[in-house]
Amino acid sequence: MRKACRVGVIGAGPSGLVTTKTLAGAGLDVTCLEMSSGIGGHWLYDNPNGRSSAYRSLQTNTTPSMSRLSDYEMPPDGPDFASHEQIHAWFDGYIDRFGFRDRILHERRVTAARPLPAGGWEVEARRGERETEVHRLDALVACTGSYWSPRIPSVPGDFDGVQLHAQGYRDPDNPVPTAGQRVIVVGLGNTACEIASELGSSHAEAVFLSSRGGTWIMPKTRNGEAIARNVPMTSPFDEPPTWVRMVPSRWRQSLFARMAKARMSQMFGEHQRRLQAAGLPEPPEHPLEKRPTVCDPILDALESGRVEARPQIERFDGRRVVFVDGSSTEADLVVWGTGYRLTYPYLPKELLAPGDENPDMFLGTMHPERHDLFLVGVGRPTGAFWPSAEVQAQFVAALLSGAYALPKARTLRRRIAPMLPKLAYNPALFALSMREELRRGARRARRQKG
Repeated sequence: MRKACRVGVIGAGPSGLVTTKTLAGAGLDVTCLEMSSGIGGHWLYDNPNGRSSAYRSLQTNTTPSMSRLSDYEMPPDGPDFASHEQIHAWFDGYIDRFGFRDRILHERRVTAARPLPAGGWEVEARRGERETEVHRLDALVACTGSYWSPRIPSVPGDFDGVQLHAQGYRDPDNPVPTAGQRVIVVGLGNTACEIASELGSSHAEAVFLSSRGGTWIMPKTRNGEAIARNVPMTSPFDEPPTWVRMVPSRWRQSLFARMAKARMSQMFGEHQRRLQAAGLPEPPEHPLEKRPTVCDPILDALESGRVEARPQIERFDGRRVVFVDGSSTEADLVVWGTGYRLTYPYLPKELLAPGDENPDMFLGTMHPERHDLFLVGVGRPTGAFWPSAEVQAQFVAALLSGAYALPKARTLRRRIAPMLPKLAYNPALFALSMREELRRGARRARRQKG
């Protein structure tokens, strides 16, 4: 595409911000449409758009070296695990550092994005209750992420207590006072484990952690030190060693998966056995089959009895919650830490069908039928997601600016795959593969021009 092409980025969370900055740096005419009056998405506590899932005690699970961007480091005097306030301030400074605040249009809620027959998009954005803007764009990058549409399982029966998705949880007193209450937290991801641990150390009468299946749960620290502080290849911007670069790309991830399984089993096998002894279900054989949970306090909370493990909920019966093993307990509050649906309601269903939470994409980023539609910021990296989003944005920028040319149709079709792979992937290997593809695409572009 020509360098003057108009690109719309939907969302000013971390992925939308790194995409806007990257595309602008490539000389593209980029506009970011953000429904909130603020930036940061999930990392803006009580975001006015009503979609933030940040709770008061939220911190990153990744160190500064894992969280950094290609040309923007985290503060050297900061903690190993930044708070949501620090992450929001860091991204706010990112905008000023690279001077693209004027490219963000706030309080624009995208209601529809219609592909045009000859290419390009017509995007409707609502301002307030009545005013609607129409933006004509050559390409569209969806950066609305996967942490805003709550997933709540359907459970038979009626519950007479309060049900709350973790998206609405802020602290033990907000929005529901939990002092003296019997609380069931459902889920085994980062959020569920952190909330259960926090409630177990508060004034709740009893806290139960209910899960339908196991996952690997790892601590963030050991002897006061961040476990991942000096681990290599935890960022897309870590250069893999020479021997890794010499391995054919089609073998790298499988090699990494085998090595990661052996290493993680050695490091965290005993930790996992203690979690199972405390009542949690057996995890998958491979630690990366599900994205591992990272939570320091949950093991102690379970072993001390402050949190009690329970299996999946079978049904509700008034205030009584019945589990699949036949046990039951009275409860006042159920907190659903059961994740979010991946959804893009503004995109036409013929391009992304409702309920398709793992669409096929080229390089995990480009729609296979519309080469002017990109999804950025969704993946399963073993680290922070926004550095990997920057790598995706670099691909988008190269393609739209003309620096990169796509492979032939047959090759492109062969490389289309589900956006979310079965196993979590190493961010440094992901970036290495993307750099190699960009170099191949740059050669194709030069041949086409010359």
